[in-house]
Amino acid sequence: MNKKHFPAAVVLFALIGLSLLTPLPWNKARSAGHGNSPAVQIGETDLRIRLGSPADSCKAREIDKLLQEAYEKGAFSGQVLYAENGKVLYNRCFGFSDVRRHRDSIRPYTAFQLASVSKPFTAVAVMQLYQDGKIDIRKPVKEYLPDFPFEEITVEHLLQHRSGLRNYIYVADRYWPDKKKPLSNRDITPLLKKHVNHLDFPPGSRFLYCNTNYAYLALIVEEISGLPFAEYFDKNIAQPLGMERTFVYDPANPLSDSVARGYSYSRRTGFYKRNPDFLDGVVGDKGLYSTAEDLYRFDQALYRDDFLPDSIRSLMFTPAVELSPGHDGDYGLGFRIKQDTSGHVIVFHNGWWKGYRSYFTHDYQRNRTLIWLNNRSDVTVNPYIEKIFEIAGSYYPEEARQEASYANKAESRMTDRNETYGSTE
Repeated sequence: MNKKHFPAAVVLFALIGLSLLTPLPWNKARSAGHGNSPAVQIGETDLRIRLGSPADSCKAREIDKLLQEAYEKGAFSGQVLYAENGKVLYNRCFGFSDVRRHRDSIRPYTAFQLASVSKPFTAVAVMQLYQDGKIDIRKPVKEYLPDFPFEEITVEHLLQHRSGLRNYIYVADRYWPDKKKPLSNRDITPLLKKHVNHLDFPPGSRFLYCNTNYAYLALIVEEISGLPFAEYFDKNIAQPLGMERTFVYDPANPLSDSVARGYSYSRRTGFYKRNPDFLDGVVGDKGLYSTAEDLYRFDQALYRDDFLPDSIRSLMFTPAVELSPGHDGDYGLGFRIKQDTSGHVIVFHNGWWKGYRSYFTHDYQRNRTLIWLNNRSDVTVNPYIEKIFEIAGSYYPEEARQEASYANKAESRMTDRNETYGSTE
């Protein structure tokens, strides 16, 4: 036997033995309980811009032209990322962290307050615990938070914004005694018990978007996991997904220079900076800071069973009330859900909070993603978002173009045949 070469059979048996000794990915995922076990590293996300076809290049060029013109008109300041079929086609930063003085250019690593785009992450944390059998979303909140003031509200009611709770923001704005002291999630119950002793409607009877729901969900995560919400999030979502620039705001720690400051606008003073205040002590409904690239890592994880099983995703992406022509939008578990006239459904979430606007569209049916983070709350970019999707839909790969051509020819031949011989339909 030549000592420099192993027989193929020996190599094959060695590889089989190694595979038997190596834990399979799904075994690793299942063995890691949420909250108290080491986090499981989910597969890496490709953030390189990949224009694999002339159609991709056309899309990227048209999107850049649209956004460059919008930015030059003063329409926004922030990060924009567009991807489809697991490929990033566009990823660019515009403007400055210091909007007023045009200083500190926004970079890919610059973090933004996500505002209500924090809610999908809070919902994922809850559903991870549901997956592990540590929580039943159809049980009353009071089973997990004994001092919760209302008996009939379930965890699912919170997730779907169908609880009837009052918005703690308005209650705290009126009754919180010391506006220099941060309000916390645990302060909400005493506040409601003292000043609001009723619900706006019977739980489950209708939808009303309310931040209180997600503040309580974050508190439930803490109670069940035994970890502060920020620690649970970092251990079970941020670290496994490689979201190194994403964190939960802590009033005890000042924001770093790598965070884009939020700005509002008034005709009298122009742009003015918005600083965190006493309401920023509450998290779950808001409070996450992240980047477009980190959000894309989360977006791609929503397609993978090693992060959330398909059964859990299906629950999250199912509206509380079935969509119809007269009811084309609703809320699932942590996501808004919209259906257009063709029956196409997307899940998404937008956010606004004191100097920031955020947009996250996860078009899972067409495998398209648009992430747009702004550090100006005076902007409304919805028309540009619609235009980006129009651009994306107007170009498609040559293979699809050929398939469409073949389909059109076949349909034409069938039409000719039916006109000649008569249709049986």
